[in-house]
Amino acid sequence: MLRYTDIEEAIRLARIAGMSTIQVVRALSGSVPYSEALEIARKAAPLLGISVKQFMDLRRNW
Repeated sequence: MLRYTDIEEAIRLARIAGMSTIQVVRALSGSVPYSEALEIARKAAPLLGISVKQFMDLRRNW
């Protein structure tokens, strides 16, 4: 479903709901393969004010 979602609007709504950056990253990329997550990261990272690498690092479970 995410591939049909406006990522900018999803991030805006998540911020309004009080979600942290890590919560947003995991909501956007948690259930997709690495290659799709990288595509999402390229679109979403600038909107979140982080780098693509930071996005992919936050995506991982530590």
